[in-house]
Amino acid sequence: MTSSTPTKIVFGLVVPAAGSDLGERVDRLAGWMSERIGIPIERREAASYEALADDVRAGRADVAWLPPIVYLRLGDTVTPLGSILRGGAAAYEAALIVRASGTIRSIAALRGTRAGWVDRWSAAGFVVPRVKLAHLGEDPRTLFRTETFHGSHRSAIQALLEGACDVAGTYAQADEKGNVSAGAWSEIDGADVRVLATFGAIPPDVIAVRSALSGDIRDEAFSAFKSACADASKRHLVRDVFSGDDLTEGLAPGYDTLQQALDTATARGIFD
Repeated sequence: MTSSTPTKIVFGLVVPAAGSDLGERVDRLAGWMSERIGIPIERREAASYEALADDVRAGRADVAWLPPIVYLRLGDTVTPLGSILRGGAAAYEAALIVRASGTIRSIAALRGTRAGWVDRWSAAGFVVPRVKLAHLGEDPRTLFRTETFHGSHRSAIQALLEGACDVAGTYAQADEKGNVSAGAWSEIDGADVRVLATFGAIPPDVIAVRSALSGDIRDEAFSAFKSACADASKRHLVRDVFSGDDLTEGLAPGYDTLQQALDTATARGIFD
């Protein structure tokens, strides 16, 4: 270990405030990776996507699990290691969902309803639905009676199921024909929801490192992630954390398009 080699690597991510054992699952993966690269990997939890970005900028996190909007807003602060593939797909959808027993059947019927979102920096859980609603001629700033943020996809869906909101934004997976096959609600037993609309495609989450981190450490970290994905006895550790099947090197397609849509919507004040 040279003098420039860190004594530990801090892995940053957002962990839901309650009802999740994600932190423990991260620790299991980090423990195996630590043994492989010979440097302790320590978990650092952030309460929100914006807080995660602050941790990376301030050097409090070296490697981070970044949703697309967080990655874009960090810009040159980070360098992508790879993109997380879920079910072999290099993209996913944003979905607006409602209770299956409800009467909301169209985008127009959302006027005056209560929206439940994930986080102001969540692509599928806020940003993309808001951009697409504007493209459809609906101003999201006036469309809803109230808008609330719940911190995680699970929590937003629970709020919908419990009647705390009328429509929720979350992520979905679609087949080659565009038919929705699953979504965040699939992980909640008895979640009786209906997909009102989908908007996509959104590029996958990114595992990124601070650009100031040494190239050797970046290579070691990527190698450890790839080894865990390739090892049949360790692949479950990756799946338990990311719900993903593989990590492809670099940035997946679609980020330029998402950046353009974000810039246009921001200039129009859609997020004000």
